Amino acid sequence: VMMSDLKSRKHAGRSVGLSLLGNGLAGTAGTVAAIYALNTPSPVIGFVRLSIGAITLLILAPFFGGKLKDLSRLAMRPGVWIMAASSASYQVFFFASVDRTGVATAALITVGCIPVSAGIVGWIFLRERLNKIWLISTAIAITGLVVASLGELQTNDATGLLYAVIAGSGIGAYINAAKVEVRAGGHAMQLPGMSFLLGSVGLLFIVRSELIQVEWTTQTILLAIYLGAVTMGIANGIQTLGLKGISPGVASTMMLADPVTAAVLGVVVLGEAVTLNGAIGLILVVIGLVMQSFSATDDSQAVTNPGKHRAT
Repeated sequence: VMMSDLKSRKHAGRSVGLSLLGNGLAGTAGTVAAIYALNTPSPVIGFVRLSIGAITLLILAPFFGGKLKDLSRLAMRPGVWIMAASSASYQVFFFASVDRTGVATAALITVGCIPVSAGIVGWIFLRERLNKIWLISTAIAITGLVVASLGELQTNDATGLLYAVIAGSGIGAYINAAKVEVRAGGHAMQLPGMSFLLGSVGLLFIVRSELIQVEWTTQTILLAIYLGAVTMGIANGIQTLGLKGISPGVASTMMLADPVTAAVLGVVVLGEAVTLNGAIGLILVVIGLVMQSFSATDDSQAVTNPGKHRAT
């Protein structure tokens, strides 16, 4: 029993590490865009990230055990379509929220809703248990986000706040759908790759006029490749690998590593000033992540009858 428990914790620790790494890579997007002064409309950036991320994952998948014949079958799975709709709607609603409430408010509400929505959906539909450590660590981390954002929040636009809630809740649905597909044997790169591809096709109809107006310089193309291939494609592939050993609730809380990475890079690379609220808030987020990391247990055997959860 002790050996089994040790193996379980080792597996969970690996999954947490992969999840943190993936979210850390995603957190570099804002800093890179700021360094190179990207002036492309935000919805177009969302489409470019989604489409290039999809292409990257689908190209890399065969080198990591993915089979081309599985792609057509993936396109027929309800879970993949949920992931596609969630990833595409996130781009639309998050950037719409940014336009109405500002970056700080949109990011806070969106990121704060992700672990809450993922945990609740996982508890209701996947029978994932929400233990006390998850509740406490998630509450500490979200409190940290609030503290770090004090003085920057704009809450007088109800529609903008609603858009942020929809964006965050959509990612919560994405994580749970991805968990179902991973349990059903889905490939860690093909799953997000196919969902991003389907999502980008839908998003194209929204951004096509703005996309035509973009000036595609060498710098813009290289930046688009980095934002899509690294911060969307590779980052989400690594996160999906991490889902094999932890619950959707834990995985969603690990996503708070994204704003932590962005904040640290903002200070170190961009020379942004460190405020007292910002420092206290980030410390609280890190405490929440550390608590979650040490409390995570292996989820790969959590379901005694995985067939009940297959999205077929």
